[in-house]
Amino acid sequence: SAPTTKQVYLVVDTLGTSPIPSAVLGTSLILKGLTQPNAPLQAGVKNPVLLKPTRLSCFGFGAANLLGTWMMIDGEPINASGFNFAWSALYVIVNGKPSISALVHGRFSALALSGLALGNATIYGLKFFWPGSSGSNLVDKF
Repeated sequence: SAPTTKQVYLVVDTLGTSPIPSAVLGTSLILKGLTQPNAPLQAGVKNPVLLKPTRLSCFGFGAANLLGTWMMIDGEPINASGFNFAWSALYVIVNGKPSISALVHGRFSALALSGLALGNATIYGLKFFWPGSSGSNLVDKF
């Protein structure tokens, strides 16, 4: 049977205090940065959108998300949720449109990273802006 809305909100609320989503995004970004070619060394690329996210962007945002993971593990779930929300939302702002453009050229990983960042921004944003709400209370708000 399909999960109810209340069950979905309970899972989102639980993930809002978990380091797992930010660890997955941070690790994915670091790994993408390790496999991404350097922009100046890439010959023959006419469209710079195809090179986004850049190595610097991957390493910077990946390190920020891993720092948020450490904050969560260190016992600051609400502050870490705000930190992770801000960095995930900023990643989507910087790399969201180029990831959609890259999809036209067959690059799915950029869109997957943006989707993961959007999911993290949603999960951690809900926890940061409504910290006292449990999943069942969130159903009543929305």
